[in-house]
Amino acid sequence: MSLSASLIASIVSAILETVAQGSNVSARQYEIYATTRTLPPEAKTGVMQPPQNDGTIIIDGKSLPLTPGAQFRNPQNLVVMPMTIQDNRDVVYLTNDSGAVHRVWMITSAERSALPKN
Repeated sequence: MSLSASLIASIVSAILETVAQGSNVSARQYEIYATTRTLPPEAKTGVMQPPQNDGTIIIDGKSLPLTPGAQFRNPQNLVVMPMTIQDNRDVVYLTNDSGAVHRVWMITSAERSALPKN
């Protein structure tokens, strides 16, 4: 996904969140909408430590490089800055051909239990 496409996706998510908050949609209904997402079946799972701003990330005790445009999404599927992540999180992530992490989805316990067992 190019930078402009991810920017548009973030803007659309923010608009939907604003609309949901100002309408008759309950917070629970919005949460169900926002967290209903399709995670890539080829993604790996693990527990991520908070990023340390050194170009790497630690998942399941292994230090992995990040791509320059690495994208982190919170459980509401919104793009977040890596430095806002302050605790260990269950994640699903994708790596590129060289093994660098380029997409990370922080997942809920419900999403974790719904993932296929590898």
